[in-house]
Amino acid sequence: MNRELSIDAAQVSLGDHSILTLELSTDPQERALDAQLAHEGALLLVFDNLSTDRALELKYRYRIHANGDFELDPDDRVAGGQYFLHITPTQLPDNLAGRSHATLHWQVNSWDDAGTYNVRGLLAPLNPYWPDKGQGNFPEPLDFGPIKLVVAEQEEKPVRVTLNEAGREETTDQPLWSLIRHRTIDFTRYRAFVDNVLCVKSPESQQLYAGGMTGRNAYFLPFNRLASYAMLKHATELYLMQEAGLAPEALDASGGNLNQLPPSRYPDEPRRLGPGKVSMSKLRDNYLEQLEDEEGRVLPYFKVIREKLKEVPLKDFKDLGKLRGIGNYDLCYGILKSKLTAPPLMELIWSYWHEEGGLVQTMNALCLRFQNVRRAGPGPDPLANLNVDPLRPLNNLVWGYIEDERNRLTLNRRNLEYQYEYGISLIGRAVQSIPVAEHRTFFLRGFHSLLRAAVEFFQQANFTTVIPDGFPILNHLREVHLMLAEGAHNQYGDLPWTARAEMLMQQWLLARPEVREFLGGRIMVPYQEAWMDRVDNMKQLQGWNPTNVSHFHDLGAFGEQLLLSIRYGSWNSPTVGATNAANWAYYWREEIQRYIHAYKAVTGVDLASDVVDARVSVPSNEDRYLQPAQLIERQVAIQQSQLRAGRPALAPPAPARLATGVPVVPAAAAPVRRELY
Repeated sequence: MNRELSIDAAQVSLGDHSILTLELSTDPQERALDAQLAHEGALLLVFDNLSTDRALELKYRYRIHANGDFELDPDDRVAGGQYFLHITPTQLPDNLAGRSHATLHWQVNSWDDAGTYNVRGLLAPLNPYWPDKGQGNFPEPLDFGPIKLVVAEQEEKPVRVTLNEAGREETTDQPLWSLIRHRTIDFTRYRAFVDNVLCVKSPESQQLYAGGMTGRNAYFLPFNRLASYAMLKHATELYLMQEAGLAPEALDASGGNLNQLPPSRYPDEPRRLGPGKVSMSKLRDNYLEQLEDEEGRVLPYFKVIREKLKEVPLKDFKDLGKLRGIGNYDLCYGILKSKLTAPPLMELIWSYWHEEGGLVQTMNALCLRFQNVRRAGPGPDPLANLNVDPLRPLNNLVWGYIEDERNRLTLNRRNLEYQYEYGISLIGRAVQSIPVAEHRTFFLRGFHSLLRAAVEFFQQANFTTVIPDGFPILNHLREVHLMLAEGAHNQYGDLPWTARAEMLMQQWLLARPEVREFLGGRIMVPYQEAWMDRVDNMKQLQGWNPTNVSHFHDLGAFGEQLLLSIRYGSWNSPTVGATNAANWAYYWREEIQRYIHAYKAVTGVDLASDVVDARVSVPSNEDRYLQPAQLIERQVAIQQSQLRAGRPALAPPAPARLATGVPVVPAAAAPVRRELY
């Protein structure tokens, strides 16, 4: 067991206070502290004044109870003159059961005698070391310390001034952001779930699907032809049903809540929520609002929507099994209660950015090569010389994926919904120019202005002499919230759900080792998810956008979380003020700054830059509000021109001549467009 004694300052003045700390620790592989310490023992602190040869010994008696509780009492037998101070324990461990580390603190209330001190001590069983009354000789050597302390005469000292960030006031909407951050879909967990279902990795799954096979064959995909892809599709749907929703109510028999955030699992929550102890369950209970007629507790935003539709009945999942007309249940008309109490945590912007990053295009190119179809367009097909034999173990899945194309969302269907919800669209040869009835034109302007206002807020918060103003952020949050609400109709919820399920399956297929053997992988690049290097390899082979797909993934993941916190927050309520907006900016600071960086890497536009005088540079101000697809196309053209400029110059060929001897001037090369499909 290790004992380490320390003091908060090596030199103090007369009358100052000090904190003395004794740390007890043991190797986690060894016995815990309660097992290594005696049931009852003594603790001695010795203060030796080397300047005056005076000493003070303070003795304590400790006890460790059967349940591990630690008790420390001062002993009335004191040897030596108590010529200074009052020293009292201020912090002691409550319980030592199973612990490998404990800390004891004493506060020295004043130093009354100048000089140089050696402070040391002893921690030992009660017998035979505890002396009788009047005896002050403890066995030598003492087992912790010594530490040296200099107590100087009183003198004028400079006043120490420290500046900390402005204090934060907790708001009831903070639990919503924590739940959004931890309940959005994570590919790593999805992949582990699907692997367990399809790849027969667990012993229970081996016996169920593989008929008790053992060895290498027990880990093969157990389904053939379309059955394997059907199982993948159903497993993905069930996973989303379990993981994609917000569950504000207790759903298990023990009364527990699916959305509880244990501090041990999410240690970064206190830093995001601000200093001080925040009771998440208390804030959650204060934030949720009760519907009329005890219909359940919902987010304030959904209570406003429910009040607009008072005449529409709520349908509970328990009623779905009842026949229509029995018990006055009409299952054809009404609102599913789960839509109000457990809304899905999905945003279509996740699908948009992953589609811009090349996820869907990579899967389409792989399927064309699997069907022995040559790529359309001029030039050779980069995949023509790749042998498809590595894909043989996946033939049933890829075959089922190709045959299910008629049941998947089309490119134009997704593109029209991108425009309806966010006012953004794709660019490419396969994108048809279809007139839209409704277009969220000012979403980008509002969202990017919000990000810029957040950057200004962070700059103010970095200066500890300034209290940042959250009111400008509140105005932008209200504006974006209203625009998102205007697009929450018709296909909202259903199309993002379907698009997410399809793209998750594409990611899982691309993450398979068979696809890595076919396309090649970038083993040394620290990609966050296993499918990413396959997409970047395909983009390099095809000559598509060279920007790393990790930036597109960050845009999709962080953009989804930010928009969910804006969509489901009650930002247009008169009870929500600048404090709520400031807390929102503090909580999502990392996501906002990473989104801005990823947007610059993808489009070349820095959303955090200052808005300069419009008379000087009007285009640079308006670039941040242009369509991302246009900016990506321009960025790709710049990157390709730089690549061509960096190649070694070759001798130009002799110009061709007409019959008259006049040289032919070649036409200017057309700008290279990025190919989405």
